[in-house]
Amino acid sequence: MCDRYHFREGEAHPGQSVPVLREFDGPREQVEMRWGLIPYAARGNPGAQPLIHAPLVGLAESHLYRGPWLNGQRCLQLATSYQFWRTDDQGHRSRWQVRARHQEEFGLAALWDRSQPAGGAMIESCALVTLPDGMPVILGPDALAAWLTGTALEAAAVLVPLPDSDLHVTPM
Repeated sequence: MCDRYHFREGEAHPGQSVPVLREFDGPREQVEMRWGLIPYAARGNPGAQPLIHAPLVGLAESHLYRGPWLNGQRCLQLATSYQFWRTDDQGHRSRWQVRARHQEEFGLAALWDRSQPAGGAMIESCALVTLPDGMPVILGPDALAAWLTGTALEAAAVLVPLPDSDLHVTPM
């Protein structure tokens, strides 16, 4: 599972404001959003555990992600690398880093939503779309338009892992 990643200006942790690229009701724009989805119905309450991952399996059915998915509230969390933990056969855990071989910066597929606490300011937040193995979906340049502005069917079609040959994975 990806629990942190790097972008040009620093390192992203759950609950922090992160750079996001979206195209929704207007031109493509880069904005800042909280990493950890706060669903519209939560009325601004992030809950005890931040929703940093939106699992691909059941994405359209989950009450947490169905609204953003069906409304086309898709975005890219901009990154230069991401990190995950791996456990070996002896139970030892180690942190690994993933970079795209042919792109300095890449987009991680994400969903976003807006939520507003009573009497408070609107909060925009996001969650990474993750594959069944828990890894985030890195979108190649040819998949960006389908993800940001395509139909749900077109967007779902680009949610596939990049080939291993396009990734550079190293222990930290």
